[in-house]
Amino acid sequence: MCLRVRNVAAAGTEEAEGTVGWGGFVRLGGGHSRRLLGRLACGVAAAAAVLLAAGCSGSPAPSAGTGTAGLSPGGHQYESFTSYPGWIQASIPPGRFNFAPYTVISDFGLDPTLTGGICLCDLDSLSNITAVVAAAHHAGKTVIMAIGEVNEGNYFASAASPRYRAMFISNIVSFVSRYGFDGVDVDWEEQVPQNQADYIALVKGLRGALNAAFPGKSMYLSADVDVGEIPPDIAAQIAPYVNSLNMETFQDNGVSSVAAYTQAGIPASKLLLGIGVASNYYDTTEARVAAKVKYVEDHGLKGTLLWQPGYLNTYRTDPRLNPLLAMLNSSG
Repeated sequence: MCLRVRNVAAAGTEEAEGTVGWGGFVRLGGGHSRRLLGRLACGVAAAAAVLLAAGCSGSPAPSAGTGTAGLSPGGHQYESFTSYPGWIQASIPPGRFNFAPYTVISDFGLDPTLTGGICLCDLDSLSNITAVVAAAHHAGKTVIMAIGEVNEGNYFASAASPRYRAMFISNIVSFVSRYGFDGVDVDWEEQVPQNQADYIALVKGLRGALNAAFPGKSMYLSADVDVGEIPPDIAAQIAPYVNSLNMETFQDNGVSSVAAYTQAGIPASKLLLGIGVASNYYDTTEARVAAKVKYVEDHGLKGTLLWQPGYLNTYRTDPRLNPLLAMLNSSG
């Protein structure tokens, strides 16, 4: 876990690292690869608070996000979602990031504190946020703030509890407003069934707060899901409030996860099919990525979720990007 401190200015910074196989990366489970070493102090980053009512109610998600998406000949709007972790932002800075294969960029990532605050953690530093947001917007993309990751279940459970939830939501929305993000991705991975009511209330409250804070703007809200962590019956209860449910199907072809979530009543058009490009994940070849893209197109899914560009062999020319580009360019 990362050390949480009170003052962002007191939190150290470090050089980000985007090379697979460096000693600071380890697999911690839950469908992600995370760093164990080199995570310096996190800071509570809530500032410029937006005043929100504690009882703010949610409303269904807007029909579309704010960025550019690919249109199929039939008019289907595909999403190609990826994360841009803080630890690769030095080796792949915003000015060199390859935005072309993606429509939604998640600036990864911030974590909750026990009392509803926000800490830097994997984002490492506030210094790159403005450049990331500006570069994504210049490329015509939606760029959102990621909150959470693997092993943060205890923090989410406390931050989303009735005691701290209103403050937590307010802090998230304040951060979105301060840095010009187009929305939020919620990555709560553990202890969700035990805290089902608080999980649903957090997502519903975030939708209501985003709508209230940004009237007339379609703010993007997503949640990362895995059948073993976010059961389909729980995911179905947040589906009306999110733009996408991001299935972390990095270890297999994802078909069983799609079946589980759609059988729970979730529209296929809410689902992003996960693509894991690390060497120990499923999608190690262009053919496997192409098969997932074809499944998305054939079964009416919203699009794809790629974790993450730092694990590509080459972040601009890896052939596994070709199916994503073809999906987005399918209107041609």
